[in-house]
Amino acid sequence: MSTTPFCTDLDLLHWEPNILRDAAFASQTLISGTGNLSGTGFSIASGSFTAANVQRDQVIAIDAPINGCFPIAAVTSATALSISVLYDQLIDDEEGSRTAVATASATGVPFAIRTFWPQRMVVSELLAQAAGTGQSRNGEAPATILDPTSLRRACVLGTLQMIYSALAAAADESETHYSIRAELYERLYRRAMRSAQVAIDLDGDGKADAIRALNVLDLRRA
Repeated sequence: MSTTPFCTDLDLLHWEPNILRDAAFASQTLISGTGNLSGTGFSIASGSFTAANVQRDQVIAIDAPINGCFPIAAVTSATALSISVLYDQLIDDEEGSRTAVATASATGVPFAIRTFWPQRMVVSELLAQAAGTGQSRNGEAPATILDPTSLRRACVLGTLQMIYSALAAAADESETHYSIRAELYERLYRRAMRSAQVAIDLDGDGKADAIRALNVLDLRRA
């Protein structure tokens, strides 16, 4: 099975810029409190980002007067982060250095760093199963996915579908927009799965031995 989700919390922002704030109850809170924001720098006087396992590609939600969700470009120390407004290069540039774009400045602002890691992990494991990877046979090396970014879109859409399904289940009858979005993301998720193709290493040598489409059944009413 995959040990790393195929998408990040940052990827979710590309589709839902305030998801880490609007769906807080469905997320895991890593750390919260108050801090100081100055351009791209966010610092705290108490607590530890490293102890809370805060990492790049996670998201910080900052309350009034800022009121927004911002990608974490880097954890610069136990008490300091580099954060940025969202722009495409933050998502596309996975390995290289990133340039954080300044947000604003404020002191003593409430913040929370949350994650949808459990949902992302569940969807990633389902995708890995659909690709036929993760299980060894007859003592052979398990098949592995060589290009996990090919499943990033499907992982994002499946994660958002799970989140909005949870929101819909807890919402009042009048709050139909959650179920509408859950249905939308379910359709997009299934479409992304049908179109995805992954390079598979079957013998553990690090080279592609097969290109697989995901094993998705398209059920139709007879």
